[in-house]
Amino acid sequence: PSGCGKTTLGRIIARGLGCHPDDFKEVNTASDRSIKGIRSILDDLHYTPMHGKKRVIMFDEAHGLLAPSQEALLKGLEEPPSHIHFIICTTNPEALKDTFKRRCHIYRMDSLTSSKMIKHMKVILKAEKVENYPSEILDKIIEISEGSLGIALKNLDMVIDMKDDIKGAIELLGTTGSSKKEVKELCQGLVNFDLPDDARWRRVKSLLNNMKTDGESARRPILGYLQTCLLTTTKDHEFYAMVMDEFRHNFYDSGKMGLCLACFKACFISEE
Repeated sequence: PSGCGKTTLGRIIARGLGCHPDDFKEVNTASDRSIKGIRSILDDLHYTPMHGKKRVIMFDEAHGLLAPSQEALLKGLEEPPSHIHFIICTTNPEALKDTFKRRCHIYRMDSLTSSKMIKHMKVILKAEKVENYPSEILDKIIEISEGSLGIALKNLDMVIDMKDDIKGAIELLGTTGSSKKEVKELCQGLVNFDLPDDARWRRVKSLLNNMKTDGESARRPILGYLQTCLLTTTKDHEFYAMVMDEFRHNFYDSGKMGLCLACFKACFISEE
């Protein structure tokens, strides 16, 4: 997931391998993904490190790599020189070719638990010499950050000076993250199987038009709602399962467009 520390872990691994900062190359493939750029990297693989014994090349947001760029990288990934290590970070592994992924050791990172996020934020607060920070504000940060430490730290930075204004801090934080009310109404529209499919879509479409929540922030609460329905209802189990299936993959890249498409497909599952 986004914000769980993939890039940070990549940098830590590079340091653990004994890679000097001058021999560490970080490529943001969301913006630098051309075949020309990839070939330039591959042409330089034979160069030995300037310091130490290792060079590390990290591709961040690797799902942004175009198909020809992935193809060009295959040989380098399969038989890199002994002094080269590749690190691939992505929020969307489904976008990478199977032939690409087969050449990698795959490590899945999960969102952080609330207790781990609290512990880490307290470390930050201690380093910033902020004492007796209100637990109510930390709880709100965890609620809206959805397991992403990166998002949590951004939210903490936004309200770190508001320890004496708990209400104001919580109100400010409430302007970020997903809206529970609009997501709940969307879920109720999706699972109203008593309505004809086209009527259900009209209702859902109306809610989507007025929805301010971004796609990925809405996806997780939707899945949670549907899971509860699947486990507690006594009928329509197959429909709940099929609707859930439309929200399996993340919307980090597709955003609200991905959310709208998933909702449209979910509304017409009974016709498939």
